Order: sequence, then structure tokens, then C-alpha cells
Amino acid sequence: MSERFNDLIGVPFEYGGRGPDKFDCYGLLRHVYAQDGIDLPDYLSPSDGARITALMMGELRLWEQIETPEVGCALLIRVPGNMHCGYYLGGDWFLHTWRGSGGVVKERLSEWKHRVIGFYRYVGQR
Repeated sequence: MSERFNDLIGVPFEYGGRGPDKFDCYGLLRHVYAQDGIDLPDYLSPSDGARITALMMGELRLWEQIETPEVGCALLIRVPGNMHCGYYLGGDWFLHTWRGSGGVVKERLSEWKHRVIGFYRYVGQR
């Protein structure tokens, strides 16, 4: 498992969190992509699931779906009440945060596989 983002583990979850002291799932994704030199467009994540889903699906034009996950790709995941995103670390690991985790965690992809909608590579402006 990658040790790269260990300093983020445990940072609390909060809707609209953009770091460094609190993150929501998209705020965390933006943060780790920025460390790779990629500036993802920002939007504030609303707290209700229907609006989060609509925003994420609308932004898919900036992402290319890939069949096989690559280190650094984004995952789109179903969670109770809405959808959410994570960052693929390689092997069987991904990084994410959501209301149910309470903060940033690294988890096994195999335990979430039934919830994964797809893997995506960012193709928007760099």
C-alpha cells in the first residue's frame, strides 16, 4: 500500500471541506490531484445527496472512463444516500473520506467493489 498520503489519514470529514483541516470527498480528490500538479475545477459540495449526484454526473465530461484502474485515477462510488469519489492508490487500495468514515481513510478496494460505478482519468484542462 502506498505511504504517500499517510499525513492525510484521519483528517475529519465535513461537507464543503477543502482542507487542510477538513475534507469532503471532492475536496480530498482536489487536494491529492493538486499534489500531482493537476488543478481540478472546484465547486462546493452541497450536503444533500441528490445535488451531489447531479454535480458529479455533470462533471463527467472532464473525465474519461477507463476499464482497468491506474494509480491516480478517480473512483466514482455509491454510498448510502448519494454517490461519492475516491483516489486509487494501486493494488487493492484507495483513499477517500465520507460521512460514514468520519475522516480520511485508506481502504481495500475489494471491500467496496460492489459499490464502484467506474474508474476515471481526468482529461479536462491542466
